[in-house]
Formats: sequence, structure tokens, C-alpha cells
Amino acid sequence: MDNRHGAIRAGWFLIGLVLWGAVFVSLFRVWQQRTATDEPTSPTTNLNGEVASADAVDTETGATIDGTSDDDEAFSELYDENGRPKEIEVKLTWPDSGVADFSFTDRSGETITKNDLLGKPWVTGFIFTACAGPCPKVSLAMQAIQKRYDDKPVNIVTFTVDPKRDTPEVLAKYADFYQADPEQWFFLTGERDDLYGLINGSLLMPVLEDENPQPGFEIIHTTNLCLVDATGRVVGKYNSVKDEDMALLRRDLDQLLEATPTASTSNESTESESPSPSEPADTTEGGE
Repeated sequence: MDNRHGAIRAGWFLIGLVLWGAVFVSLFRVWQQRTATDEPTSPTTNLNGEVASADAVDTETGATIDGTSDDDEAFSELYDENGRPKEIEVKLTWPDSGVADFSFTDRSGETITKNDLLGKPWVTGFIFTACAGPCPKVSLAMQAIQKRYDDKPVNIVTFTVDPKRDTPEVLAKYADFYQADPEQWFFLTGERDDLYGLINGSLLMPVLEDENPQPGFEIIHTTNLCLVDATGRVVGKYNSVKDEDMALLRRDLDQLLEATPTASTSNESTESESPSPSEPADTTEGGE
């Protein structure tokens, strides 16, 4: 009898052991699944250390599943494959009414207004004389325009973005360094708010004072040049430090010159007919 009860107890012990083993295995599998879900998936890299595509394949259809997220797409639009910011082309639409009226002081001390520039296409750029950044490249690009169009009815206008320091006297020395023709190339200064209002509001170019300025980098501004037609309307912008942009500027300026009456024709009209008091005098010579 004792032997029989011992055999029964041994049987129940074995059954309990198997059941507890099954429970342990089930709990272990659940733990593995949770651990796999919580761990972030590291990107796969190729032999060059580049992140491989996150695309997967649908096991039922065999179709490729795009594994990229919206954040990945946004990143690729802003940065290139090396992680450097891409240049984003911004399309600008300038008003048909043209550049707003202005009145600034030239390096010669004379006043130059918008009306003084009407009748000829003009190229304008933005610098400050204490600039330790790209300003010299901007001025060299404008100097090249002067040399190419020195015998053409074209005006060149440089606006300072640092009028507090760039007085007419300072601008005069700067202009002499670049051999600027005072009859064709004007260097204008004035009140800061008026200058920034024209540059930001009419020419649609960025300019602002740096909140944490370093010597030579006090002003944040564009290296673009703007092309303005004979009626005072902006027709395009061109990065002065890019050869391809400057080639486009020359092409567009040549087209404007072909469509613009010559200065001699305007002068003959002025000499033969004196303007009435209500009519502005012909100022195609830049107010000289």
C-alpha cells in the first residue's frame, strides 16, 4: 500500500514539474517579445559606413515597403547626402510699381533719389566698409560690371548697411579703392531705418544687425545683386559670388539695354524741350 501511494505522489510531482516548466517557457517568450519591442532599431550600414535603406519587403505581395518617415523626407529636402544644408531657391515677386521713392546721400555729398536713376537700368548691391566677410567680393563683382558697361547707359548703386560708420567720407575712400566712376557708380548712405526699409521692403533682400556681433561681422546681409530696369522695377536677383549668376545678370542687363532708349536720345529730348514746373527734370545722368 505504501508503495502504491509513493508511485502516485511521484507521478503528480512529474506532472507539476512539466506544468511549471511550461509556464516558465511561456513567461520567457513574453519577456523576449517585450524586450524586442522596446529596443530602438539601429540603422543598417554598408561597407562604406553609410546608412542603408530602411525599405522592407511585403512577404505576401513581394512589394517594397518604403520605410522612410516624414521626418526623413523633410531632412532630405533640407540637407544633402553629406548632412550639409542645401541651398534653397526662393522665388521672389517684386511689385510692378517698382522701388519705393528714396533720398540718400552719395559719397560725393550730393543727394541721390530714385528719380535720379530713372531712364537707365541699374545694378545695386549691399556692403559695409568694415566688413570682414564677403563684401569685397560683392564690390569686385560690381567693379567688373562697371568695366564691362563703362560706355553704356547703366548705373551702379551700392547701399551701405552700416550707415552709422559709413559716412560719405568713408564711402569715398572705399569707392576710390575700387576705382568707382563717380558719374556711374554711386555709394549711398542715410538713416538706418530708411535704408533697411528700402532694402527689406522694396528690394526684398535681407539685412539686419547681428544680436551677437563680432568685429567685421556686425551686419547680416545678402551677397545678391538686384537688377532694376529703367522704370525702377526690380527684374531679378543674382548672387555676386557665383559666376553662373553673374553670367545671367550680364545676359539680362544686355536685354534691358536693347529695350531701353539710349541716353543720347533722352538728352536730345531734354535740350529741345524744357520741363514744366510740374514735370521732373531729366536726371538720367545720376543727378550730375
